[in-house]
Amino acid sequence: MTIRIGKLGIVRLTGKDLWELRRICWLRDNGRCRKCNEQTAYFPRFDGDPLAYDMAHIKSRGAGGSDTLDNVQTLCHRDHMREHTQGRTEGHMVT
Repeated sequence: MTIRIGKLGIVRLTGKDLWELRRICWLRDNGRCRKCNEQTAYFPRFDGDPLAYDMAHIKSRGAGGSDTLDNVQTLCHRDHMREHTQGRTEGHMVT
């Protein structure tokens, strides 16, 4: 088992458990980006594919977010990178 629960009850997954969460998240969201509703590519078509699937944390791990289904969402790579850029300019980070 590769689940770790820290002092604050934060769940951290590693290895195949993290990959399973990634797969379940994509299936739950029907493979669609929660920001733009575009269909994401589970396997990127090419390097830098803007519609490649990224599993993104709603509350970042750095801010105490867990690796749980209720704290992850499907984003296309393009919107995930926008989240990171906006997070830096607004003083917080979304991962």
